[in-house]
Amino acid sequence: MTNVERIEQPDPHHERHIEIDMARFVFLLLLMVNLAFAGHIYLTSTKPREAGPTEVNREAMKILSISDAAEAQREAQEMKKLVESLASAPCLQLSVKPADAARAQTVLGEMGLGDRLGLKNVGEFTRFAIALPAQKDRKTAETLLTNLKNAKVKDVLIMGDNSVSLGLFSTEDAAKRVVAELESKASALVKGVTITPKNPQTKESVFSIKAPDATLIAKVATIQRDFDASVLNGAACGEVPNTAVVVAAPAAGNAEGNAAPPVIEASKVVPVGPTAIKR
Repeated sequence: MTNVERIEQPDPHHERHIEIDMARFVFLLLLMVNLAFAGHIYLTSTKPREAGPTEVNREAMKILSISDAAEAQREAQEMKKLVESLASAPCLQLSVKPADAARAQTVLGEMGLGDRLGLKNVGEFTRFAIALPAQKDRKTAETLLTNLKNAKVKDVLIMGDNSVSLGLFSTEDAAKRVVAELESKASALVKGVTITPKNPQTKESVFSIKAPDATLIAKVATIQRDFDASVLNGAACGEVPNTAVVVAAPAAGNAEGNAAPPVIEASKVVPVGPTAIKR
């Protein structure tokens, strides 16, 4: 009797369980890898970096000045004294350089002073002419010219109106010295000699404010600090600082439409006094 070997057939149910277990294992492994990768990305992208030491730009550093209380108190006391000294003045005067006049007028105009605010341009003469009065005719003028030259008088010239010019000088003192020399050389020939100021130039612009009170004086005093070489003082209304001439609008005087300059007798020439103390 022949022995027949029995071949066992694989159990399909068993193999199915193995495949399912392997699939689960692979799925879990991939899931863990994905979770680990996702966690790494999250931590590296959201974790704040530690702030390093702040870099200081030393060149950009500035030292702020600290207000000196004593200095501020001193300035307040000076302002108080200034206001008290000007409080009784009928008018307050602020004198500025001609170049600052327009700016000063704008600043003061914004204070709403109306017709209480006035302005005068104060100037000085830069030329002084010495002359003898006009003669009755040309022949008389020529005779006088000859006599003056014989007396060693130089720079003599007959003008169109038959007056005799004895020179033009840049300062009043120089003109006065020449007049003194002429009187010593030929006193009989230079009777009636005059010194006539010419060529007025604006020296300063003077703003006047009528009836100033303490508050207004303090405001103007503060404004004054912005104007170099300015002067602030009290004065009678309409009074002009002690300078040579008030430069106003042209008036009838000569053919050019300029105001005729005053004629000063040589014996009555008075030197122009100093102006008020400036800042």
